[in-house]
Amino acid sequence: MVKRDTVYIWRIGPEAFKALTLSRMEERIASWRALLSPKEREKADAFRVEEPRREYIVAHAALRHLLGRCLGVSPGSLEIGGEDGTKPALLPAVNQKMDLRFNLSHTRNAILIGITSGRELGIDTEWQRPMEDLDGMARSVMSDEELSIWSSLEPAVRLTAFYHLWTRKESYLKAIGLGLFRSLQDVTVPVNADSIDDMARLVRDRSGPGRWYVKNVPMPKDYSASICCEDGEAVQLATVDFDLAELDQC
Repeated sequence: MVKRDTVYIWRIGPEAFKALTLSRMEERIASWRALLSPKEREKADAFRVEEPRREYIVAHAALRHLLGRCLGVSPGSLEIGGEDGTKPALLPAVNQKMDLRFNLSHTRNAILIGITSGRELGIDTEWQRPMEDLDGMARSVMSDEELSIWSSLEPAVRLTAFYHLWTRKESYLKAIGLGLFRSLQDVTVPVNADSIDDMARLVRDRSGPGRWYVKNVPMPKDYSASICCEDGEAVQLATVDFDLAELDQC
C-alpha cells in the first residue's frame, strides 16, 4: 500500500551492477528488456555503448516492476505516457484509484526510483565528475544568492556542494515537468556540502509559486542525489536498496 504522506525511494547502486556481471548477465538483461515498451526498447537499442544501454534497461524494467507491484498488474502491461518529451506518467486506465506519481534518474551505474501518491515529485542523481572549470559552471547555473554562499565554502567541499545543489535544482525542475526547459538560475535552493536532514523549502522560484521541498537521498561515495516533492513539509521518505533478483521473478 502506498501511503499519501510517504515518498518511497528505491536505490540501485554500483555494487549491484558489479554483481550483475557475475551472474548470467546477458540472459537476465534480455529477459528484463522484454518488460519494456516498444519505444523503450527502441531507445535502449540506440545506445552504442553497452554500459549505458544496460543501465537504461535495468532502470526502466525496475520502474515497471515496482509500479506493477503497487498496482497489482504485470509490468509489461503498464502504459506510461511521456515518451514525446513530456513528464512521464501512468495513463489513467489502471491508476485512477491510487493516483501514483513517479520519477526516475540514473547515471554511471546508479539508479533512483521515486513513487508516491497524490503529489508530484522529481528525483535526480549525478556522479560527481571532476570539473576543470568548476567556478565557471557554478556561475552558469547558480543564482546570485547561491553563488555568494557557495563561494564562501572551503575549496575542498565545493565540488560536492555543487552536485548537491545541481541535483536539488534538477529534482525540482523534473517535479514541475519542465526539466532543462527552465533556467537553473531562476531557482534558488539550499547550498551546503552536507545532506538535508529535513525537507527544506525552496528559497525562490522567479516564475513559479507553490510549496516545493527538497531533500538529499543517501548515496554511495562520489554520488549526489535529491528528491523534490509538492507540499512536502510533512512527507516521510522511505528509502530501500532494490534487489535485482526481483526482476527475475517478473
